[in-house]
Amino acid sequence: MMRVQDYLWVAEDGMKMQGYNGSQCWDTSFCAQALYEANLLDEFPDTTRRIWKYLERTQILSTEVSVYVALVACELFNDCQIKTDKASPAFQYETNEYRKQFYRHVSEGGWPFSTSAHGWPISDCTSEGLKASLCLLKSKTIKEGLKDGSLLDISHDRLGKAANVLLTYQNEDGGWATYENNRGWGWYEQLNPSEVFGDIMIDYSYVECSMACLTALIDFQEVLPDHRTDEIQESIEKGRLFLKSVQRSDGSWYGSWACCFTYGTFFGVEGLIKCGEPCDSPSILKACKFLLKHQLANGGWGEDFTSCYDKDYAKDGMKSYGDDGSSVVNTSWALLALSIAKCDDVEAVRRGVQYLIKRQLSCGDWPQEGISGVFNRSVGITYTAYRNVFPIWALGRCNHVYGDALNSP
Repeated sequence: MMRVQDYLWVAEDGMKMQGYNGSQCWDTSFCAQALYEANLLDEFPDTTRRIWKYLERTQILSTEVSVYVALVACELFNDCQIKTDKASPAFQYETNEYRKQFYRHVSEGGWPFSTSAHGWPISDCTSEGLKASLCLLKSKTIKEGLKDGSLLDISHDRLGKAANVLLTYQNEDGGWATYENNRGWGWYEQLNPSEVFGDIMIDYSYVECSMACLTALIDFQEVLPDHRTDEIQESIEKGRLFLKSVQRSDGSWYGSWACCFTYGTFFGVEGLIKCGEPCDSPSILKACKFLLKHQLANGGWGEDFTSCYDKDYAKDGMKSYGDDGSSVVNTSWALLALSIAKCDDVEAVRRGVQYLIKRQLSCGDWPQEGISGVFNRSVGITYTAYRNVFPIWALGRCNHVYGDALNSP
């Protein structure tokens, strides 16, 4: 009962019940990357240090806390072998025997969705945590903190264990699912006992998880190019082919974890570009064409929940809780995709950027609009941080790619 309050919170539109004890690690990882691309990490050194400390202590079974748990277990059970092997009850489940017996995936080195108390690695959460950590390592603030000892290090060994989690998560189709490998077939959905959830019987490969894992491995290889080089290269190539295989004929990707096609297309485009796909390839040009087609008169983009369960772009955009159909979050996702693809329709990008600037409030915040997150096609997730993180990220990237061209009439 002491933890019930962790799952309840009040948003602008009422009381919310969480499926986890928050989304702290997920949101923080995105925030770090947004600040990095906007060149703001060293502008706010205290924030940057606090983000690093959070990610360092949240990596699963990798911190001093994990070792402390093992030491406590040693004292409780008077078993020095526990101390030697770090075999606390949590570490015991990392053995091949236990993982096979309980169908558990490897955990050590991953990052969770929320906090270390959650303790369950997820492919994209591990990826975003790894990417965020690698971004932070490039900042002057973190370099100085590691040098003077005021910050704990995330060692190369720990980074390697995160990469190991990602490599083991890859499915035979080249993509990545969420919590585990694909262990079944699509016809299992005929046995779906729920009345409200779709596509839940097995863990499918998703464009979002696949892009996150691909780009994390690419960023990891830049830092540690000699670490399992052939395996990582093979994994990246298989993942690239998977992303191309799930692109829809209209150029979009269906987003399974947010609303919806702007989100999926952002992940699809970024994943391919980071894998080396040229900006003028048919896949990228089709994706840009799709996004440009759905830009609204006010310069923004918008989708609501109907995109998710209809699997078709919301014809009225974000009709409720948006701004004439547009949303700052959907607009940010579209701009992130267009800018990394170096879309040559600069006027469209300029209009999108101007829309985000216009929508920013005097306090610096952006308005909370309709629900942007989703899972299993029918359950909405309110990510309150998205309304600030993604506009900052999009504006930073667009400024880097287009520069003064965005100021031209």
